[in-house]
Amino acid sequence: MKSIFISAIILIQMAFGQFNACGQGRNEQVTSINFFLDCDDCDFTFVRQELTFVSFVRDPGLADVHILVTDSSTGSGGTKYFLNFIGLKDFSGINYDYTMITRQFDTDDDIRKNLLKMIKIGILSYYSRTSLIDRMVIDIKDSENKKADEMVTDKWNKWVFRIESGGELQKEESQNEFSVRFNTSARKVTEEWKTRIEAAYEINRENYYDDGEKIINKQDTRQFSANFIKSLTEKWSAGFFGDYLSRTYLNTDYRFRVSSGIEYNFFPWKESNRRVLVIRYIAGVSRTRYLEETIYDKLEETLFSEALELNLELIQPWGEISAGLEGQHYFHDFSKNRLTFESDFSVRLTRNLSVFCEMQTEMVHDQLYLPKGDASREDILLRRRKLASTYEIRSQIGFRFTFGSIYNNVVNERF
Repeated sequence: MKSIFISAIILIQMAFGQFNACGQGRNEQVTSINFFLDCDDCDFTFVRQELTFVSFVRDPGLADVHILVTDSSTGSGGTKYFLNFIGLKDFSGINYDYTMITRQFDTDDDIRKNLLKMIKIGILSYYSRTSLIDRMVIDIKDSENKKADEMVTDKWNKWVFRIESGGELQKEESQNEFSVRFNTSARKVTEEWKTRIEAAYEINRENYYDDGEKIINKQDTRQFSANFIKSLTEKWSAGFFGDYLSRTYLNTDYRFRVSSGIEYNFFPWKESNRRVLVIRYIAGVSRTRYLEETIYDKLEETLFSEALELNLELIQPWGEISAGLEGQHYFHDFSKNRLTFESDFSVRLTRNLSVFCEMQTEMVHDQLYLPKGDASREDILLRRRKLASTYEIRSQIGFRFTFGSIYNNVVNERF
């Protein structure tokens, strides 16, 4: 029997039989427990190799316990995993929640071992409620119950910095192209404040030769943004935003914009790993100078705008749903507006069949930056500038069907 490493607190929970609100004690009639592992980042082969005595099924409808693992990015560049053990059938109402935090420099092996440890802890919680616990050997490794802030001195005061740079070169007889990009960011995340500052610079050059004629495609992008988010209550947040943009493709020499907004989550933010329903209002002002005179006879202008957003995210054993609706307009002319709908669905229809669909649809009526005159053939083929459009649609749809043995836990890595 493999040893299971758990923390001292789990042993204490076992000693008291883990009686919960359901008032259920030890079930001597249970001879096996089926677990369904719902985790994108888990190395399932590794989990099965380490837990050969545990019965994992591929059909959530036949599981006694559904293990749902979700994750969110942390302020230090790592990942916080939320492990929700959801009891079904005889274990209905017996649920456990655990969290695990990885660091930015953790390897894939570090992550899979730590996830395995938390899976062991959750599985043991259910085994401890049955006679199956009598067949288990348990080793305990104790550690001091301290928060990370109490154990280390953070000389960076929670700030995390990132610098990224790269280039690309491609050359052949009739054409050549090269690009250079540079990105940098600084962020600090605490319970009260979320601060993010980013800057990027990118140049792209493409040269084509046709019967002695040289056709040049030149694309430059420079941008900077700074966001400051304040947590007001369990459900309310406020934000201040500033950004700068210069982009050839959008006929923009420069654009400075500042805005502020307020946000309300219908659920407490501590539940954001499972469900989020947010309504958000943002208003701001921008100052823009264009590279070429626009179709509205403007070389520069100051614009006031506002936006209203509604976003829903649900992560449940039956699937995942995220949907967002955003409407925005300029104050000087309400007809200059944009409506955006984004959705991402993954729903389990039956025990074996699930469908997924991703879509983004935009109704576009605010292309104030479009330059005067008709686009040339080269502009269109090389995508040197944005063209007029009243809508944009991107979508993807598919299904997944799984069938076969539900108890095959054998691992065979030959060939």
